[in-house]
Amino acid sequence: MASKLSATGYISSNDSKLYYETEGNPDGPTILFIHGLGGTTNAYQPIVPDLQDFNIVRFDWGGHGRSPTPKTTSIESYVADAEAVLNELNLSNVYVVGHSLGGLVALHFAAKLPDKVKALVLFGPISPPPEAGQKGLKGRAATVREKGMAAIADTVVGNAFAAESYKSKRGEVTLAREMLTRQDPEGYALACEAAANSSAPDFGRIQGKVVVVSGNEDKVSTVQAGETTTQKLGSNAKQEVIENVGHWHMLEAKEKAVEIIKTTFS
Repeated sequence: MASKLSATGYISSNDSKLYYETEGNPDGPTILFIHGLGGTTNAYQPIVPDLQDFNIVRFDWGGHGRSPTPKTTSIESYVADAEAVLNELNLSNVYVVGHSLGGLVALHFAAKLPDKVKALVLFGPISPPPEAGQKGLKGRAATVREKGMAAIADTVVGNAFAAESYKSKRGEVTLAREMLTRQDPEGYALACEAAANSSAPDFGRIQGKVVVVSGNEDKVSTVQAGETTTQKLGSNAKQEVIENVGHWHMLEAKEKAVEIIKTTFS
């Protein structure tokens, strides 16, 4: 079945507006999708046509995609964005899918609202970076402010895909590059700084089942990093490792990503 939006629009959050869209079965279980750094609602487009039995909710963070850039952002503001979407659409007891930095946001969201999050699937969730990582993210923010998104796009995209995916999945690589180059440089820079300044969630408050998905060629969120996150989450969490996949799990292994989501949220 093809993707078919049932609603689109803007809601207020963080002194700005958020673009959101819904599709699928409005009476089915709700999945809230949270994209990552440099992503948009379209980061999940390759897999949502196979998830139409769910009530699918996607949104662009403040400063990403079609959402205007606020004066400041943080992990807390991105969590507030997700909460604003839930409140606007009168949703509760949701499943959550997060990718990369969106995985860290999803964990903070689940810790803040444990009664509303039933389970999570996290594709390559990042952790608060060490000092070297903080420096790198702040340097990337400075670069895009000075030179624009084109200055970093090809390096970021090249590092994010598994070697074979980068050669053979040209449409998917193009989608990732298009999302990245279309970002507002200031919104992207703010997100880099939010990641650099991030903290760990309160793992003890997260109640639902969690599946951490790692690509065995992921240089951004390695298999070892995924294992560490899984251990911190305790007995309700498990890790799934996908072979020949980098950091864009939903683009590089669509069928497996759908299978994991359906199995976890069934």
